[in-house]
Amino acid sequence: MAQTQTQYPDPEMSQMVGSSWIGQQEGSQQIFVDRPLEEVDHSQDKNNAEEGFSEVDSDLRDFERTILNIEREVLQLSAHEPGVSQDLSALMRTGSGSSASRSRVRQRIGQEARLGVHKGPRKAAEPTGDIKLRLGKASQAYIEHRFVDAALIIAEIIRINAETHEAWNILASIFEENQDVDNALKAKIYAAHLRQKHTAPWFAAASFALEGTGSLRPRYLLNAEFCYAAAIRAEPANLEARYCKAAVCAERGKIGPAISDYKFILTRQPHDLNILRRLAELFIDQNEPGAGIELYKESIAHFRSSSSQSGQVFDWSDLDTYVTLYEHEARYDIAMQELRSLARWMLGRGAEEFWDEVLGDDREWDLDNERRTLVSSFNCEKYPITSYGSGLPLEFRIKLGRHFEWLRKSSKTGEPLASSDPYLFRIVADYLLEVSLCKDALDFYQNSKDLAEEVDASLLVQMGKCFLHLENCQEAEKCFQGAVQLDKEDLDAHIELARMYERMGRPEQAFSHLNEVMLLRRRQDPGISRGQPGKPQGGDAEKTSTKASARRRYRSKQQTKKHLTQASEAEHLQSQYFILQNESEAVRSGDAASIESWMDAAKDLTDDFRGFKKFFPLDKYIKFLGYSGESGAETERSLDSDLTAMAERLSRALGLAATEQAIAPAIEIPDDYRGIPFSTWLDIFLEYALCLAKNGNAREAYNLCEAAKDAIVFYHSREDMFLIHVCWCVCALFANDEETCVSVARFFMKDYQFTTDSYRMFAAITRVCHSPVAWYSSGPTQKYMLRQIKAMDFSLVNESQRKKYFAERGSYSARDDNGQPVINDDLDIALLMLYGHILFSSTGYLYALNYFLRAHSLDPENPMINLSTGLAYIHLALKRQTDNRQQNILQGTTFLFRYYESRRNSIRNEERQEAHFNMARAYHMLGLTHLAIPYYSKVFAESSQGTSSLEREDLVLDTAYNLQTLYATTGNLELAEHITKKWLVI
Repeated sequence: MAQTQTQYPDPEMSQMVGSSWIGQQEGSQQIFVDRPLEEVDHSQDKNNAEEGFSEVDSDLRDFERTILNIEREVLQLSAHEPGVSQDLSALMRTGSGSSASRSRVRQRIGQEARLGVHKGPRKAAEPTGDIKLRLGKASQAYIEHRFVDAALIIAEIIRINAETHEAWNILASIFEENQDVDNALKAKIYAAHLRQKHTAPWFAAASFALEGTGSLRPRYLLNAEFCYAAAIRAEPANLEARYCKAAVCAERGKIGPAISDYKFILTRQPHDLNILRRLAELFIDQNEPGAGIELYKESIAHFRSSSSQSGQVFDWSDLDTYVTLYEHEARYDIAMQELRSLARWMLGRGAEEFWDEVLGDDREWDLDNERRTLVSSFNCEKYPITSYGSGLPLEFRIKLGRHFEWLRKSSKTGEPLASSDPYLFRIVADYLLEVSLCKDALDFYQNSKDLAEEVDASLLVQMGKCFLHLENCQEAEKCFQGAVQLDKEDLDAHIELARMYERMGRPEQAFSHLNEVMLLRRRQDPGISRGQPGKPQGGDAEKTSTKASARRRYRSKQQTKKHLTQASEAEHLQSQYFILQNESEAVRSGDAASIESWMDAAKDLTDDFRGFKKFFPLDKYIKFLGYSGESGAETERSLDSDLTAMAERLSRALGLAATEQAIAPAIEIPDDYRGIPFSTWLDIFLEYALCLAKNGNAREAYNLCEAAKDAIVFYHSREDMFLIHVCWCVCALFANDEETCVSVARFFMKDYQFTTDSYRMFAAITRVCHSPVAWYSSGPTQKYMLRQIKAMDFSLVNESQRKKYFAERGSYSARDDNGQPVINDDLDIALLMLYGHILFSSTGYLYALNYFLRAHSLDPENPMINLSTGLAYIHLALKRQTDNRQQNILQGTTFLFRYYESRRNSIRNEERQEAHFNMARAYHMLGLTHLAIPYYSKVFAESSQGTSSLEREDLVLDTAYNLQTLYATTGNLELAEHITKKWLVI
């Protein structure tokens, strides 16, 4: 039986396999294979043939036996029903057995489709003997590490039948061995598509995308998400697939889909603490901790109502997560109350609810019973003393904000209790520094420094700040200098040293550190933070789950707090602004890497500007009056104004400034945002929009231009609005979007009414746009232009004529910015011609003539007006319905000859050529070819004169093509060939 050649499921994979080569990445040598499949080693086949048997004999016998069975059924069917066709293909379609055939004949039309429809992917066909043989050879070649031969055999299998699942698996293994990660993953995904209802191939492909791609893992997260989604479609009840997909979505920053999947798992596995922990992290990232609190409340109520192993199910790490949710919602009182209540329950004292009424102190967690016995409800013999003070983990004592001295209590080994976790000292010290308890904070910083195996720069910077508050500049300088020695790129240390030296009257050293700060900010990656606060140092490798959770919570809280503060946000934007400045020249020169980094920086800056609500009020007609309240505090954190001011002060102190600048008086209305002038912000917006449009993202470029237009700091500036709309038009031209071009170009005709250049700009924009003229001649455009003309006419006529002709059209009166009527002394020829050409392009020749003739009365010698009027008459004459065809042609040629006379005497060769060509084309259109040929010949005569063809607009090719067509259609092939050889052959 002949094999049917199938197509590859994907053109890219078809090219990948059909090219018969294996590329090895990471600098390894590529192997190119040009030999055919027959050259692969077939020694094993020869040995089998010599021994008198073949590997495919069994398959051949099975195939022959199947054919005999089918023939026997055909004979039986024909013996019972002689009239039935013995066509084998028909029998195979309808199935064997006479009863089944007769029953189907009796079915109603359409019933078979309903009863026999197959939903879902069809079952994969069993590989033929030939395919199995080749698969065996490919597997053997793969085992023997002959990857090239194996790839050739697999390529032949896929050419025969691309739906062979095993072939794609072997091909994926070959690519994986050759370190071709991209093609290996593609092959695995294609193999999984051939087993869509099986989850194992999808899990294998996803696992490879996450674990087998090495440093390229972030690039293939989307593929992993796709594979897990396919596994869910194959088996919707598979919770493992949903769990993995949610984890990938969370890693990609898709918080919403991740939360949805985790919630689905939670409906099937209620009170799963692992899922609750992950949901809590996502809710914190989404700034919705309240949703996580509600889920935890339900689970906690369930665990507290259950008497079996409640303490082992809900552990201290879960309590830490639950309390952290309240912290992020700033509900500290409830957080403390829940912490005390749940800790009491976890220690086995859940029945002692009377401690909730003791709010004045925390005697419940004292080490001894001295103060607890003062509470009347307390019974010291009911529960062991270890379930009170010593039972509460040290991390939760710190959360309660009490018993800080417990950190210094010595253990049995003589070391403080927190010796294994010095980060606990950092937590307490940071909190004390925030509330300006610098002396106490310094004590804990010192403890952390003594206990840590390695001191980091951030610890020394914090200690230096404490010494500064205590006015101990000498020790502060030592700390800052030590931080610089540990990390020369630590910005905090350099900034603090610059400020301290300025206060101490040492401008040279301050200026040196300030320059170092500016250089580092220009060089550092904006994604790299300026120091890791409070890294836990030392300690045993195996920590308890509570301590590990506490460390994670501390780092997460510190990082979240840093990103939420306005200072850190301004610092990030500052680094992006420096990138914008440094990469500008490289961007204009076309460097791809610089363009990418520049666009990322511009996106962050423009997003920040667009997110500032003060610039986008509901009523944009209100002018910008400055900042106030929270907006003022936010904008005071400029990107570089603090360092710039310090540099100016130091420059004057060092005598670097030529003259002292007079201090400008306070300005009520600011002209900058985050220290950047509004004019610079506008440049960022417009340049970023142009880059987006060039990269094909026209929609986002339009949104950016619209945001700039709606910002009140630009809206009330005529020059800014002009630049914004020019940029908007250029973005539309990049996208060949005529609709947007026409829409935006109306701005110039509205704001610069009765200005000739505004109408010329409209015509130029629509002419340059490479798209059909549908919007240029559309109904809305015609109505808009007509209103412009009526507004012009309204300003020219006297009062009586206005009442007569504009009684119901008072809105045609044009107004300026002050609401006064615009005085127009004359008709605008460009407006009349523009509207006439719009009507002309929509085949409204008779209506167009009305405006062409009005323009002609103002400028009768204008060649463009005469040409347009003549062509309008000629096109009107060629219409099926016309009043007097001969008269229209005569009128048209009259205007054309006026145009020709003005152009023929031009000193420019191109204008004379244009005149000859247009006259010839008009006669050619009328069918007067004997009159057109002489004018075409004059175009050739003009081409031999003047400048070179590279410096002129040459019409020789158009003329030669028209003449060649003219001669060929009239049967003069000899002249047509002559024209072609002389003028059209390159």
